[in-house]
Amino acid sequence: MITFPVSVTADWQLGTSINSLSGNEQDWLLEPNSLTAKLKTQCVEFSVKVLSEKEFVLNTSQQQLLDCSQRIGINREVLLLCDGIPMVYAQSWLPATDDMQQQQLLALGNRPLGDVIFQHPDLKRTEIEIARFDCQHPVQQLVSQYYAVAKPLWGRRSIFSLAQSRFLVAEIFLPEAYLYL
Repeated sequence: MITFPVSVTADWQLGTSINSLSGNEQDWLLEPNSLTAKLKTQCVEFSVKVLSEKEFVLNTSQQQLLDCSQRIGINREVLLLCDGIPMVYAQSWLPATDDMQQQQLLALGNRPLGDVIFQHPDLKRTEIEIARFDCQHPVQQLVSQYYAVAKPLWGRRSIFSLAQSRFLVAEIFLPEAYLYL
């Protein structure tokens, strides 16, 4: 049984500081635009499966990452699928506020976050950080529900700012992701 939220704790490093990435890994991990849009170009049918969406208590390090004093946040966890195959596990954290723009982000349903946020010209993003998730990482418990073999996985995260809202998005590329081809 998987407990949500799935841990995305890792040794996050600035993506530009890692020299051992292949060209394909760089193309996917350091993609500055919408990962959703990039995935859509690779498949016939793109879909989102919502795994969990609930309130949680932001710990001190999460508050620091989001530069906020709110104690309550919203955690959303989804799978991004291409032609029915899980490609990316994505997790987002938003501080809970009454901001109208944030309410729009919380009412996504099965729509991908990338389809909404990248439509805003005032969207800002911090530099992308990347991390490696080994075969013992808790995220592998989720992976094992979809894939028979565990393998080290790459992930990326960054903080987005839109109007008054700051939110974190972490994306972990699953075993069949195009990043590994």
